[in-house]
Amino acid sequence: MSIIRLFFLFVWTFLLMLIAPLFIPLTFNRQFPLVVARTVFSPVLLWIAGIKLSVKGKENVPLNRSVIFVANHCSHLDIGTLCKSLPVNLHFIGKKELAWVPVVGWYMWVAGHIFIDRSNKKKAIKSLEIASQKIKAGKSVVMYPEGTRSKNGKVGVFKKGAFHLAIQSSVDVVPVSIKGTFDVWPANSSKITPGKVFVEIGKPISSSNYINAKEFIEAAHNSILKMQAKLN
Repeated sequence: MSIIRLFFLFVWTFLLMLIAPLFIPLTFNRQFPLVVARTVFSPVLLWIAGIKLSVKGKENVPLNRSVIFVANHCSHLDIGTLCKSLPVNLHFIGKKELAWVPVVGWYMWVAGHIFIDRSNKKKAIKSLEIASQKIKAGKSVVMYPEGTRSKNGKVGVFKKGAFHLAIQSSVDVVPVSIKGTFDVWPANSSKITPGKVFVEIGKPISSSNYINAKEFIEAAHNSILKMQAKLN
């Protein structure tokens, strides 16, 4: 059954990535693929995976300004889960190398997602400056400060990038706790086990309260850990 679910997950994902951007010239709206991701792609994706989703804290999402959502990361299903859970169009930040991946790179570029060049420090700083300009222009973005998917489902150490970017862009960070996607589809596994997924959205944390990233990271990390602990 896992193989069947995986097959349809990949087919559905690539189908939407191919088709949704084609409607941009017809709708005159570059946000159209992001709307499709929230309203069409993610509900079907979670249904295929057999996920029953529970979301708390939607009232904490600012609807009139851009923010950076920081979430723990433990499964390929986290993207679809966040698209379904957060009531705003989301831009994801990915490695520059993704731009060259067939279909995925095309979709991300056309839909206005943001690429970061991590090949060296100078290019990384320049990429963050460009990302900051886009956030100031109104894009709300999602970042996974752990940098990679958890191998055990637990929240790992946060890196500084998202928090430097928030300070640089003068926007709030909204912590988001994801629990359950690891049990449905863990990292480095091809087995999918239908189950419950819980998402809790914390209160925004203002970047203006922090001069350096260290205390900012601690505040967001602790917020997510507290939300995770409620479900233990």
